Amino acid sequence: MSSDSYLQVKNVTKEFGDFTALRDVSLDVEKGEFVCFLGPSGCGKTTLLRAIAGLDIQTMGTIIQDGRDISDLPPSERDFGIVFQSYALFPNLTVANNVGFGLIGSGKSRAQINAQVQALLKQVGLPEQGNKYPSQLSGGQQQRVALARALATEPNLLLLDEPLSALDAKVRVHLRGQLKELQRSLGLTTIMVTHDQEEALNLADRIVVLSQGRIEQVGTPIEIYAQPANAFVADFVGEMNFIDARKIDNGHISIGEIRLAAEAAHLNGSDRVIAAIRPEDVQVQSAEATPNNFDVDVRHIEFCGAYLRATLGDRRLGDVSFRADLSMNLVRRLQVHQGGRLTIAMPPERLRVYPAN
Repeated sequence: MSSDSYLQVKNVTKEFGDFTALRDVSLDVEKGEFVCFLGPSGCGKTTLLRAIAGLDIQTMGTIIQDGRDISDLPPSERDFGIVFQSYALFPNLTVANNVGFGLIGSGKSRAQINAQVQALLKQVGLPEQGNKYPSQLSGGQQQRVALARALATEPNLLLLDEPLSALDAKVRVHLRGQLKELQRSLGLTTIMVTHDQEEALNLADRIVVLSQGRIEQVGTPIEIYAQPANAFVADFVGEMNFIDARKIDNGHISIGEIRLAAEAAHLNGSDRVIAAIRPEDVQVQSAEATPNNFDVDVRHIEFCGAYLRATLGDRRLGDVSFRADLSMNLVRRLQVHQGGRLTIAMPPERLRVYPAN
């Protein structure tokens, strides 16, 4: 674990009675980094965020922020701003008063507070909304007010608990671009909880994938997507074909009667394995010149707009079928159709192998 990390989570466990929400979690976050906690409901991602904030003190373990042990400190003595899923704006206060609420008692004059509030509203694109009340704003505008309020105390750490999940898809896509741009311009260390894989892949410098209170993998979006550490990560992030297979030796597997080159050296025990490949990694163009090529039947096609998803299989594979995503240009050029035949390849470098369990 790096000693110069801005935030260090060391061996954190959190128990609620007989239920263990976090199990010996350790993590480093660098200064200025945008990190996303990603996982299904109940995986522990919000519990970990709340432990960092001091809202739910961990049962065991240590949390160090900027060289300071904050493990047992109340939220008021920690350096962070937070935006909740519900935004938690005060309905009886104007937008300006909501943003400036955390500055009351800061020792700043009313003029200084007003100037800072106006600067923050401008920063989040709401310079004319200060006199309105939250109920007069759209969901996206309320989210930006909550963000401005979180930034008002000039924290060095920003915590975001699924701040975009209540918005419709179009607004969510627009606002996540604004959020990333703002985070980069401020250089603010940011941790965001999300169950939306697309959101995490789009926003994060690094993604922390959690399951059942444990960290399954930490990596850049490209690493998480292209090199999932296990079958859970492969299944949760993106689309993936999972195919029952057998390990032949350290460099080969078989699916039915078809032998494929694949890195399986790290798998011990039973020869039963799971082969995994993403639909877009099934190669059709120049497949004959690529290792692991074989002919398949086009059993079903599904039009998806910019691409066609084909379900493929062959008697030599047994009962196995798998999906391939084909560009419409390729479909037209090769005249791909249901009931036809294709030569495809599963490039060895794109084929992952996991234990059968």
